Amino acid sequence: MQRIKASRRLYDRYEGVYCRAMVFFTLRRGSTGVMPALLLSAIAMTSSAAGQSAPPKPSDLAGVYDGSQMEMGVGLRLQPNGRFDYLLAYGALDESASGTWHVDGGNVLLTSDPVTPPKFVLLGQEPAPDGKTHMVLDLPKGWSRQYFDAELGLSGGRVADGQLSDDDDTIPLGPGDRPVSLRLELGVYALRSDTFRLGGTAASRIHVRFEQNDLGKVAFAKTPLRIVGKTLTFDRYGRSIVFRRTTQRWETE
Repeated sequence: MQRIKASRRLYDRYEGVYCRAMVFFTLRRGSTGVMPALLLSAIAMTSSAAGQSAPPKPSDLAGVYDGSQMEMGVGLRLQPNGRFDYLLAYGALDESASGTWHVDGGNVLLTSDPVTPPKFVLLGQEPAPDGKTHMVLDLPKGWSRQYFDAELGLSGGRVADGQLSDDDDTIPLGPGDRPVSLRLELGVYALRSDTFRLGGTAASRIHVRFEQNDLGKVAFAKTPLRIVGKTLTFDRYGRSIVFRRTTQRWETE
């Protein structure tokens, strides 16, 4: 039996490619104008009532769903006890969530357990004896500075930006350039820091710490998944993800 495995990477197979990480009515001849109108009214009410089907019961929706598509592996588990688990792997990005779910009209609403978001903390700025601008970034073990981009706002209104390097912590600036602000970005997660105000001195050592916290945990807040027939659909990263029920098992490590 095939299995969906709830690990940091979700791999799936899609069309042979492995992915990281779904009235009519009849009027009698000779009828008066009143009778056809009454018939039309009755038919309209009957059709309206027939189209308003009752929303599915939570017990009918509980199960394991596969939403994988080209270059994207996605899994969802709706448990009968009202808990859910979600996984997505898309390129270098991995994300997951766990929490509660319930049915509201034609939607399944997901609400994550509390999440502590990652953040950047400015630890300070001090003079640099060599006259250069240094970007010191404290990272969790195993992380590379190359994952991050820095954007320095300069006193003249220009911006100096670029990818950080593991080999050199200096940021090249031109003569007379004075950095007055800093923003850092972790592009794969579209995560940007607050704008940090700097002292306007080029010869300085800027020290920032990145706190990973619950990076990769999604803070769903009554996020709707549309119930369309036997599928659940929502939009993520510019794609429409369609979850389809699967017989695969969901395992946790």
